Parts: sequence; C-alpha cells; structure tokens
Amino acid sequence: MVLPLRVWLNEQPGETLRTQLAHTVDISHIGCRLGGLRTELFPGQTISLQRGQNKASFRVIWSKRLAVDENQAGIEALDYGKNIWAVELPPSPFAPNGSGATRSTQYKFISLAALPRVRWGLSFGLLIFGLALVVFRYRGAFHESGGLAIRFPLPAPPTAEVLARVTPTPHSSPAVLAKTVDSSASRVQVAETPVGRVVYPMAPDDGIRGKVRLQIIIAANGAVKKIRALSGKQPLAEAAAQAVRFWRYSSFPGVERFTERETSVTVSFVGDAVSLEFPSANEQVHAN
Repeated sequence: MVLPLRVWLNEQPGETLRTQLAHTVDISHIGCRLGGLRTELFPGQTISLQRGQNKASFRVIWSKRLAVDENQAGIEALDYGKNIWAVELPPSPFAPNGSGATRSTQYKFISLAALPRVRWGLSFGLLIFGLALVVFRYRGAFHESGGLAIRFPLPAPPTAEVLARVTPTPHSSPAVLAKTVDSSASRVQVAETPVGRVVYPMAPDDGIRGKVRLQIIIAANGAVKKIRALSGKQPLAEAAAQAVRFWRYSSFPGVERFTERETSVTVSFVGDAVSLEFPSANEQVHAN
C-alpha cells in the first residue's frame, strides 16, 4: 500500500532534526518498506515517521540504493501496537492479549526457537558420518598393531610369453663340443649356442650399460639347470639370467654318463639393444 509520509531523521549531537518526504511500498503491523528516500539510511539507525497527526519511531533493518536520489529501506516499529497508517489491517499476531495469534504462528515461533538445536544436531550427525566413512575407507591400510601400512605396487617380472613377444628372429646354431673332461667326471664343458627360439634379455633401464658374463649348467634334456654370474652389474646380471632360464640346448639322450654340460654366454647391454656372445664361433647376435 502506497501512503505518503514525512520521515524525521534523528538528530545528531549539535544538529537540528532533519526531515524529508517519502512513501510506503508495503506496510504491516510491525513495520514497512519505504521508498522515495533521497537520503540513504543505515541499518540500526532510528527514524520517526509521521502520517497526519500520528507519529511513531522505527529502526532501520536494511537499506538499498536504487538511483542517485532514490533509496529504499526496510524499517521495524519500535512502538508495537501503535498504528499510524490510519488504515485497517488484518489482526496483528503481536497483539498484547494474544487474540490475533494463530496456531500456525505459535508453531512458527516454536520451530524458530528450536532451530539452533536442530543445526547442532545435524552438524554432529554429519561429523559422525564423516568419521565413520573415513574409518571404513582406510581400515584395510592398518596393521593389527595399529600402524599405517603403505603398500607400493611392485612391478611383476616379465613372463615367458611377454619375453617371447619382444624376441626378434630366433637364433639357432648347431652345438659344438669344445672340450671333454675325463670319464670320471659327470659334466662336459661345451662351447655351444641354444637351439630353437632364443629369449633376449631386456635391460631394467635403458640408461644402464655394461657387459655380463654367465656360466650355464645344462641338463641332459637340454634345459638350463643352473646359472651363475661371473661378472657384470647386478641389475644387468639378473635381467640376463631371467632370459637365459628360458633357453633350450640340444639334448644327448644316447650319452648317459654326461648327465650335465657346462657353457657360458656374454651379454652386452648397449642402451636399447643387447649383444649375445657365445664361445662356439665367437660371433655376436644383436637384438634391438
């Protein structure tokens, strides 16, 4: 409802009482929204409104500037029950005798009074739920003693199938006996290369270079029985030995007394390639 008003700004020390004209935008028993103000008001400021011969005090709740000389403000009545609008309004829920207070208004005040407790309850419940979620998420990361167990994934060693896929053209050469020990020995020293498919070693890091020499014990069926590193860096020796385990040599089923044979191989790691040197023909086989 739009009603013309005279607005009195409370005087400051040493100032006279200032006044200006304004109008209401909407009104109620407990306050109104003012429009047409030339001066911007401030929350908490006390003003007086006059309509006709009626005058009452109000407190500024909020203020909004719409243009250079146009402001709006929401104000709250300090004199509850005093109606200066000179118009008939619905019954006030703040009437002293309580006759105008409806059941819904009473319920509203009860819910607002309980609101802080509801907020505290919700905050506490969310905190408990968050802690339970954290414990459930990380329960597998603790030892029985209560210490945190940090498990880093370890790379699995390459399988024979993986090594076979990266193997280049199979290298094979006939076995050549180099030197035979006396008949009382159970092992013959040979100079031979593996037969069939050769699994080439893979360096753990292309930046590591070096040469490894391995001693190989061959069973009667041609399988590699034992490997011993004679020289070379340990990471390169382990990589070379893992590939050599898959090598196969020629078998000698008719020679029963020579149950085992002994040979050697030299593996040179040169970045992204390897070089295999066998004692048979002293020739190198490169794998990129």
